[in-house]
Amino acid sequence: MAESITTLKQQLIDEFIQANPKSKAAFDRARNALPAGNTRSVLWSEPFPLTLQSGNGAHVTSVDGQEYLDFVSDFTAGLYGHSHPVIKQAVKDALATGFSLGGVVEKEAQLGEILQTRFKSIERVRFCNSGTEANTFALATAKAFTGRNKILVFDSGYHGGTISFHGTTPNPMNLPHEFVVGAFNDIERTQSLVDNSLAAILIEPMQMAGGVRPASIEFLRFLRESATKVGAVLIFDEVVTSRLHYHGLQGAREVYPDMTTLGKYLGGGFPFGAFGGRADIMEQFNPIAHGRSVLHHSGTFNNNIFTMTAAVAAAELVTKQSLAELNKLGDDLRATGNSIVQQAGLKDIVFVGYGSTVGMGFLGDRGQVLREVFYFTLVKQGILMGRRGFLCLNLAHTKEHIDRFLDVVKVFAEQHRADV
Repeated sequence: MAESITTLKQQLIDEFIQANPKSKAAFDRARNALPAGNTRSVLWSEPFPLTLQSGNGAHVTSVDGQEYLDFVSDFTAGLYGHSHPVIKQAVKDALATGFSLGGVVEKEAQLGEILQTRFKSIERVRFCNSGTEANTFALATAKAFTGRNKILVFDSGYHGGTISFHGTTPNPMNLPHEFVVGAFNDIERTQSLVDNSLAAILIEPMQMAGGVRPASIEFLRFLRESATKVGAVLIFDEVVTSRLHYHGLQGAREVYPDMTTLGKYLGGGFPFGAFGGRADIMEQFNPIAHGRSVLHHSGTFNNNIFTMTAAVAAAELVTKQSLAELNKLGDDLRATGNSIVQQAGLKDIVFVGYGSTVGMGFLGDRGQVLREVFYFTLVKQGILMGRRGFLCLNLAHTKEHIDRFLDVVKVFAEQHRADV
């Protein structure tokens, strides 16, 4: 059985190579300038990644002219689908104003007010250019505020390219902070790490790269109470999870941090990050309040015209109703997907996640090869998902798109049930 599925995997890869000669050529060219032919490690894919040329609505088109139903959604950043007309018009308007003005623009305050409305924990906010930057600045802010150095993070946590904690080997790219790593969702194993030497506790209310694992309300409440008790700054990394509820997962769980970090989709497709929180913490950046600025935070493109304009326009698309409807699509996909594989007796596939974010777990001895076979089966059918087993829905997706994906799941489950 194992040999047959391995043979099928190689057959699908061979077909992929034959079907995408222009992507192969683009990859070979890119390798002469870029290590591994890319500048974003998550996009690396053997034998080579598809090179994309355009996107519209829920679809993307490759340089080989193949159109794909896109469930990657730029790894949660593409909440609006591709080339949304509202955002396109906003960018056209921005082009007419001039850009790289080198001064304050009115949309900064507008965007700040929008974030204050959505996230109860944000009394003051500052912008930057990515979620990685947002978490970097939030940690520095917390350390300055508390006068302490130690930071509690969690296993499998991902807070950007320089703040990640996967596996047992330390990430050589990590910032040189004094990190202590707790057990995610485990109060008993984390409790001993909480003391008055902590500057900050940094957590994703749901781990995304770490397996689409939601933190329990009990665990988040434990962290909230512990941070208050020892005087540490509790930071929720909602770079991804803010798309799962209008008020973020902090609003859905009714557990509020001292600081919140944001990024990805909020920039409307342009580079964006933000960190904010309690006024007394954020006022460290205010030279009026302190006579001179205690903390100095610069960034040439923090308030760039394109991001500010696109973000304000995109905010109109993010409503309580639109997010609830999108989450329901994800909930239905997970429930139906699990029902399909269970009815087929396929015990080594499971659908997990929350709302519009979906993880597919491939379990057991053949899990890894089964995941590869499923991935290339989808590609052959004109559907893209994150190769690690990740799907993210966006506002351009419809029930018909979900049904199309589930049809592939049903056929796949029937074909491989005999291998169980």
